[in-house]
Amino acid sequence: MVKTSIALAGTLLGAALIAGHSSPTLAQSIKAETATGCPHTVMILSAKYASRAGVNIQVNEGKTLTKSAMLVAQKKIDIASFVPAPYVFMKKGVAMYKKLGQKRSSAMASKLRGMYGYECGFYHPIVWDKSPVKKWSDLRGKKVFTGPPSGAAAVMSESFIRAMTGFEPNKEYTAVRLNWGSGQQAMRDGQLDAYVRPMTVPSAMMEELVSIRPVRLLEVTQADIATSGFKKLIGVPGRGLGKLPANTYKGIVNNRTDLILPSFGLTQVAGVHVSDDVIYKITKSYFDNIDEIHKANPWLVNMTRKDPLSVLNVPLHPGAYRYYKEIGVKVPKHLMPPS
Repeated sequence: MVKTSIALAGTLLGAALIAGHSSPTLAQSIKAETATGCPHTVMILSAKYASRAGVNIQVNEGKTLTKSAMLVAQKKIDIASFVPAPYVFMKKGVAMYKKLGQKRSSAMASKLRGMYGYECGFYHPIVWDKSPVKKWSDLRGKKVFTGPPSGAAAVMSESFIRAMTGFEPNKEYTAVRLNWGSGQQAMRDGQLDAYVRPMTVPSAMMEELVSIRPVRLLEVTQADIATSGFKKLIGVPGRGLGKLPANTYKGIVNNRTDLILPSFGLTQVAGVHVSDDVIYKITKSYFDNIDEIHKANPWLVNMTRKDPLSVLNVPLHPGAYRYYKEIGVKVPKHLMPPS
């Protein structure tokens, strides 16, 4: 018997998660990358339960997922959290993958395989309650955090602002792109006029902000969601529309009623080079413990054995497909592992 550990860059969180658990002799140690927030939680949970099945996942956190997916395709790491829309961009060689060229970018996409998908939360357009920014048009000339450089979140945040105002980043407003930790710090320190970012519900980041002073969310109306721009925004893979329930946060002054917000989902992908057995063990161990996961993470309640493929648009890894076939999941044709 060998006691396993999860190597989490810069923290002892991974080891703490599995303290006291031992597992069979490890068949393989693999490398993973994730961001912060909900993908981090899902990846850490994957590592926690995989360790009991004999797979050691070394997790590196706080990464830009569009870059992590490239590393998976290049066999520099083995699995990563990813975003549905950038997978489409990678296949086409556009957006953040344009510089690679269509042929090279498409070849990278062909090296990725899906494991599971899940709904994460909402994009929150946040301002301090006492801020002069009261409505979307007030963002003109202001400094707005949109996400990390070269990341999918920044693209989505800027698309959200465009759909609501027609404003282009760094023309009508200054798009501030920083890593997640620096963005949160800048908002705390009053260096930003607005803070647009994805968050789970509930979110520790939001709880931190409202503990400093009240905030408000820039509102989206029924008229807004009927526009062609907003329909285009939520028509991209992995995006949707939802409501932040009334009184979710006491510190959001206009959350006395439900608030309409764009929702987002994420995926977990593996490289074609990773063995079927390893991905089967990771997938099975995760869903074998899904009830325990739900108790600690209620925002993942829609991720179930019956619906493990929500928002997933990457063809399945044969190891994941084997597990889903065993439990009777109907896999759509477009997600079947390529022969």
